Amino acid sequence: MLTMLMREIEERRAEFAARFGEGSAADLYFAPGRVNLIGDHTDYNGGLVLPMAIAEGTYLLMRPKEAPPARLYSVNTGEEAGFDPRQIVKQGDWADYVRGVFFILAQTRGAPPPCEAMCFGDLPLNAGLSSSASLEVVTALAASSLGIQVGSKEAAQTGWRAENEFVGMNCGVMDQYTVSLAKAGHLLLLDCETLDYEHIPFNLAGASVLVGHTGVGRSLVDSQYNLRRRECEEALRLISGRIGERANLSTVTREEFASVRPDLPEVLRMRVQHVIEENLRVREAVGCLAEGDAEKLGLLLNLSHASLRDLYGVSSFELDILQEISLGQSGVWGCRMTGGGFGGCVVALVQSETIPSYLEKVPDAYRGATGREPFFITTAPAGGARKL
Repeated sequence: MLTMLMREIEERRAEFAARFGEGSAADLYFAPGRVNLIGDHTDYNGGLVLPMAIAEGTYLLMRPKEAPPARLYSVNTGEEAGFDPRQIVKQGDWADYVRGVFFILAQTRGAPPPCEAMCFGDLPLNAGLSSSASLEVVTALAASSLGIQVGSKEAAQTGWRAENEFVGMNCGVMDQYTVSLAKAGHLLLLDCETLDYEHIPFNLAGASVLVGHTGVGRSLVDSQYNLRRRECEEALRLISGRIGERANLSTVTREEFASVRPDLPEVLRMRVQHVIEENLRVREAVGCLAEGDAEKLGLLLNLSHASLRDLYGVSSFELDILQEISLGQSGVWGCRMTGGGFGGCVVALVQSETIPSYLEKVPDAYRGATGREPFFITTAPAGGARKL
């Protein structure tokens, strides 16, 4: 595997030189994707999340350029884009994630110089595995090659601001923090209100994490994701008006919610109930990992999926079918949709020895039920973004 990777990197360096011309050697950076084990739609509500980085990710070759425009090329899309770092304008294409990082850096550090950059990798796009956050964070780290030294936390914050303030996706901080700060063999317990985090060992002998993609891509910018945020903001406004000011829904206790529940519209009641109970499930999941209790952790995953489906309304026909088929397989402790929803992936906690049987049976069963073509990734907690 390492030999194959080194061979590809050398091929990409040659492609870089052919596209941009000979010159100084480009620096190489990497940022992983992420999958969230449990704790979805809690991040922008100031709650708890428990994600991990995966081995698949985004590689970026970058070197400074003497004069504008900056030139960017994506191997995955086969598209080139450009911009002037002194006058950055949103274009509505894949390169906005890079432009957005330069836009934020220009505010915080002064306009970076132009560059030549090429990204490639094995992280599927629009799959719910944080391909956008991976590109944002790897770009922020790569600014070090342009004379702007960016550390891991700043890279996470810069990527998050780029997606919110430039791209226009009102996401929480989970994706960028996981991509930037993950540790191999650990999950990241992140408090999205305080931004305190802890690396939690993946203490489950004989267990693997399996990611299954439904074959349904999605763009959260175009989905109901932002609507869910507005619903939570309205619920918080109504609750604060009755029990006193609260910073976010995750600071509302079960008892306080019970006292105001009759006064909330039904849809808002469901949204708040999910947030409160999902935070509790994250805490329980941390305990399961400490105790090595895969069976109970699997149950929590199943409860999370039901809540996201029934209370938060962010699942889909395909996600539900893949979860149901997965739970019918031997050795599967639990399965849930992961990420923003409306398509994308499920994450399953599986006995490692039963994965071949799972991969033999589930794809055909899913195709037969949906007509969609799935793909699967077997993974374990990986490390965060870094210069190679």
